[in-house]
Amino acid sequence: MSRWLPPLVGVVGLLALVVGVVWAELDMSTMGGVPLAGAGAVLVLAATVLAASVEVSTRRRDAQPR
Repeated sequence: MSRWLPPLVGVVGLLALVVGVVWAELDMSTMGGVPLAGAGAVLVLAATVLAASVEVSTRRRDAQPR
């Protein structure tokens, strides 16, 4: 897994979250933005999990103090 994937997923998630919230606020007659905001929140959570897993997998287990 590459190190650029979590930030990319996080940026896409934040954009979806912001667009969904703005859409839900501006268009009060429908609930169209709410699923988009929910998907954005899920993507931000997925990015956090991906970043943590990349950090754990790339951390040295036998690091010696210098």
